[in-house]
Amino acid sequence: MPRVRPSARQFLGDRRAVSAVEFALIVPFFLVLMAAGLQLTAYLIAIRKVDLIANSISEILSQTMPPQNSTVATVSSADLHFNFDASMVLFPYMLADSYRRNRPWYENITIDFSSITFTPKNATCAGNGDPSDCYTAKVIWTTTGTAGNNQRPCGVPQLPAADDAAPTPQTLPRSVFGPGSVIAVDVVFPFAPAVGGGFIDPIRIARSVFLQPRYASRVDYDTTNDDRIAAKCAA
Repeated sequence: MPRVRPSARQFLGDRRAVSAVEFALIVPFFLVLMAAGLQLTAYLIAIRKVDLIANSISEILSQTMPPQNSTVATVSSADLHFNFDASMVLFPYMLADSYRRNRPWYENITIDFSSITFTPKNATCAGNGDPSDCYTAKVIWTTTGTAGNNQRPCGVPQLPAADDAAPTPQTLPRSVFGPGSVIAVDVVFPFAPAVGGGFIDPIRIARSVFLQPRYASRVDYDTTNDDRIAAKCAA
């Protein structure tokens, strides 16, 4: 018996497989939305964790106690390594991301520490409401053995910037300037999406925190047993 081919009108009117066709068309779209939602969630978590790392480390360093009969506290290379390694506990996603990207975890995040002192420009400066007009910011020690080349440089005065400006190794928020000193902790994490990361550049998440020492006039760096994670700047 010869086969009877359906006409175009019969084919268009046939609804027996319409659900399967609709499912095949819609599922990829929903999968893309789901993947995008998961990556957005991971990105927002990464931002919060970078904030947590910067705030936690700066709090620890700023609370360093000075020795008796001294107003100057000191930290050692062991102290800086301890604080750097604490990021693994605070931000475990970073370890999984390092494994996925086939790189050491300590090269997957940049954490830099520095101590900055402020010297009055002259004794009569009123500042006109802007403390950066009255003080020069000088880096007295800075990290040198961490990845990322994001260290605050020695020998170059830190420049004032707007409080809401993006953090850079050469600038400080204007509101930070004043008598005394601050501990600066700069954290940078390049967020690379797990899905589609090979097609887009990593998103740079950068946070900087500045705190005055709580119990000392400044926090210095003890070069005893130094392993070059940090260096004192020339006077």
